[in-house]
Amino acid sequence: MISAGALRQLSDLVGPERAFLTVYLDAGDDRSVLDSRFARIRSLLADQEEETEHFEKSLDIARGLLDENRAPEGGALVIFASWGADLAVAYPLPVQVGSRAWMGDAPYVRPAYELLDEHETFAVAVVDNTRAKIYLVASGEAEQEGSVRGDVKNSVKKGGWSQKRYARRREKELSVYAQSIADSLVELDAERPFARLVLLGSEETALAVKGALRSDLADKLVAMDVAETDAPEAQLMKQATDLSDEAEREEEEGLWREIREQGLSGALSAFGPVSVLDALRAARAEAILLDREAEIGGTKCRACEHVVYGTPETCQRCGASDVFAVDLTEVITEHAARTGASVDFADPMEPLSEAGHVAALLRY
Repeated sequence: MISAGALRQLSDLVGPERAFLTVYLDAGDDRSVLDSRFARIRSLLADQEEETEHFEKSLDIARGLLDENRAPEGGALVIFASWGADLAVAYPLPVQVGSRAWMGDAPYVRPAYELLDEHETFAVAVVDNTRAKIYLVASGEAEQEGSVRGDVKNSVKKGGWSQKRYARRREKELSVYAQSIADSLVELDAERPFARLVLLGSEETALAVKGALRSDLADKLVAMDVAETDAPEAQLMKQATDLSDEAEREEEEGLWREIREQGLSGALSAFGPVSVLDALRAARAEAILLDREAEIGGTKCRACEHVVYGTPETCQRCGASDVFAVDLTEVITEHAARTGASVDFADPMEPLSEAGHVAALLRY
């Protein structure tokens, strides 16, 4: 799976002309499905001699990478190739994204970036009073990372001082056990950082673990739910994944509410592709909310490399007529990666659509 760091490096690669070929190929698709797209690109570049040369030589690089690499089962392969930029890399992706080819002024990172957003790594602790199992779910695959033994005694109904001593001893055992689980989660986050945490199992134990979490991990806790700890692992992971996905949707809605509130006060927000792109250029954007189904057209000038919203026939900065169309959602995604702004790809929301399909929370 491609990392966020690799995507940031790819997003730094941008040129004045279309010199970057990106290929996505789903597992199970024959390479021939790309031939019609390659032919289409070749036809569209027929009047651009230099860009045609970039395409043909980059295509040779891409074909070599297709020979050497395979998409994982149920996933996809992405290839970034540029003869001019001396770029030749391939990455496996955990899910299918649709076979396609793209020739542009930068690597086409949006599908991979969206996958990172949709498949953020999260941790799951399945706990009861006898044991805890800790899992890490990355790219849709769950892997057990550790376990903690508990052996906390069950509650009993005794009277008098005996019951009080037993209860105090049991409470201490539970506290020590919960702290051990919390410490294991701290170690896991240090070694393999995760975005969210889900607790499943016994309500009593889960509450004790919640109380023992360090503040930064408490902030990552998005859900607790009762579960049979001896249930099949696949069943437990599905329950945890559903809870994590629900939390992600709530985070997207929460981000929109925060952007909207800032907008109502005339403060730290931007709405629509023009304002959001301006904020990204100034490195003012902290978080971007982008409609995953949005198609936003833009135009780039070959002479001065200026990008604008819409499809003017001449550059609005230098007046040159040598311009070409770009996907503004891709430009926004690339700028976000370069400036460290997060991007949440949201399902269509009417208020976001009315605001231009994209909005941003600003740093200052």
